[in-house]
Amino acid sequence: MRGMEIGLFLALFADKPLEEALDIAAAEGVRAIELGAGAYPGASHVDVDALLGDAGARRRLQKMVSDRGLRVSALSCHGNPLHPRKQIAREHHD
Repeated sequence: MRGMEIGLFLALFADKPLEEALDIAAAEGVRAIELGAGAYPGASHVDVDALLGDAGARRRLQKMVSDRGLRVSALSCHGNPLHPRKQIAREHHD
């Protein structure tokens, strides 16, 4: 049986470039990362459209992650389609 892996939500490091955020995670002994992909967590470390449309972009991202002994545990896109501000609610719904 495999033990528990500690993961880190990289949205905490949205102000840093992806490679620096990955380096921090690896240095702390983290094994898995969650990348923000829109809405509340933002997408500061990934270009979702590029990843969807470009196998090379996906391979480069996977290599950046795996070269540091990490794995992607999740792409996170969560919002609030019931937000009281209609524009935010609409964006999150869409």
